[in-house]
Amino acid sequence: MLVAQLLAAVERLAPPALAEEWDNVGLLVGRHNQPARRVLVALELRDEVLGEAREQGCDAVLCHHPPIFPALIALTDGHGASELVLRAAEERIALLAAHTNLDAATGGLNDLMAELLGVEDGAPLRPSPADPAAGLGRVGRVEPTTLGALVERVRDAFGPAPVSYAGDPWGRVERVACCTGSGAGLIPDARAAEADAYVTSDLRYHDADRAEGLPLVALPHARAERVALKRWARSLERALGPEGVEVRFAEADTDPWQPA
Repeated sequence: MLVAQLLAAVERLAPPALAEEWDNVGLLVGRHNQPARRVLVALELRDEVLGEAREQGCDAVLCHHPPIFPALIALTDGHGASELVLRAAEERIALLAAHTNLDAATGGLNDLMAELLGVEDGAPLRPSPADPAAGLGRVGRVEPTTLGALVERVRDAFGPAPVSYAGDPWGRVERVACCTGSGAGLIPDARAAEADAYVTSDLRYHDADRAEGLPLVALPHARAERVALKRWARSLERALGPEGVEVRFAEADTDPWQPA
């Protein structure tokens, strides 16, 4: 398989039309005609991830967080992300990104997060203009429970990670909204969707006030996305397996925030 064919396979699962306008997805480093026999899926490009790709003989790294964003204006050595991208190019390791398009896609990270939380009949919180069946966030019904029990479900689904919440732990929950990554901007959408609780990451102190009574559950950004991304990598593996392409998931935990 060539990188161009790998890119086409990724875009079938995560159409680029679903990406937010500010995002940077697709093939970011590499030639379309270079081979792609082994792919490493990772939350983001870090030195450990590039090392794994090299050690495992991977031709490409598919990142959720794009390694090239507007803030990156030069490729030189000794400058963090810039040097990593430069090294990938020098070592002929293609870099691809599937970010908000993968969040929004049917079968993407938001659907997988909803599945892990037991959400049924999930629908987008903010439907995409490109495809109303896809979009950011998900909302749907769950078996009747309490906010406290939902918090425990989040802990069980996303592994050992600090989880915090705002709301009455005994409050009844039958409709749950969720969003992988930084979802504070979708609090009004969760309220409009009449969710009984909203699960996301990167919430701040005053977001509880902005929620106007909507219970919130916050878990670490990297943990939420890493767990969902690992499950999605299996979908990519099923898509590429018949073509003889290996898909591996990066073992390195690149979350800069560690519990005390």
